[in-house]
Amino acid sequence: NVQHDMRRPFFGLLLCCSATKQVSSFTSISQTATRFPRASGNDLLRRLRVRSSGRDEDEADDSYPESLLRDIKINPIYLTLATAETIFWYYLAPGIDPDSRWFAPADGVLISQLLDPGIVLLQPGYAFSSLLLNCFLLLPTVWSVLLLQEEEDQLIPPLPFCLAGFVVGGGALIPYMIVRRAPKEVDRSKFSTIVKLFEPSDIGPKLLVLLTATVLTTFVVELYNSNLQTEWNVFVDRIFHSQFLSLALFDFTMLSFTIADPIVDDARRRGFIRSDTSGDIGKLVPFLIPLVGPVSWILMRPSL
Repeated sequence: NVQHDMRRPFFGLLLCCSATKQVSSFTSISQTATRFPRASGNDLLRRLRVRSSGRDEDEADDSYPESLLRDIKINPIYLTLATAETIFWYYLAPGIDPDSRWFAPADGVLISQLLDPGIVLLQPGYAFSSLLLNCFLLLPTVWSVLLLQEEEDQLIPPLPFCLAGFVVGGGALIPYMIVRRAPKEVDRSKFSTIVKLFEPSDIGPKLLVLLTATVLTTFVVELYNSNLQTEWNVFVDRIFHSQFLSLALFDFTMLSFTIADPIVDDARRRGFIRSDTSGDIGKLVPFLIPLVGPVSWILMRPSL
């Protein structure tokens, strides 16, 4: 179970880390420029590129991008989604407290109840809310597996965003997708130990399926102790009165739709689809069913 009530501090931490990295980068560029005061503009750019790539100057070639900044391409779709989520969170979400727009204090009581197994399993009215909260343990795991296998090809490392995704969900993962690059190939030998554990032949996918089954079984037990109509009515009422739950539902919907992007790229790299024809893309439809679909993809996808 994951809380979303500390979004603001985590955003601040990510921004501070990013700012520190940029200051370090500009300091490095300044030092390089000082070391080559007589170099021409093109020669200086070439040396900076070689320095940033970690290669020897003799290994550099003219095909390397003219500027590192040109490699960072902004995805307008994800930029729009990130902006929409921020506006919804701060201005439009039901239950916003005018005195505390970042987090409604009343949601703190609800979150503490959802984290208490004695309340969730034995008292009616928590089934759908608990399931929604548990999804933010499962979905960020799938997202992390898909994004971290591309880490070697990214200008901006995905790891901090993946870790933050377990706390703020789409508040971290969608901003990362703004600058993500989709490589055509990945090198399995460069995968981290954790990413290798989630390859189809290893234990990671099986553990993920077991965790998903546990979450869904808990949901069924909660429904058994109450009834579907009552649980649904309580959940709908909470959505219209809770900033936390309404934002969590917004996040879940957004992450469930946009996960198609990294899944399609992963399917191409693994040879599961070979073109953009409707027939090939149609093979992925079962894996896009919210929650169970992405988890099934991690279990059933072909090996690299």
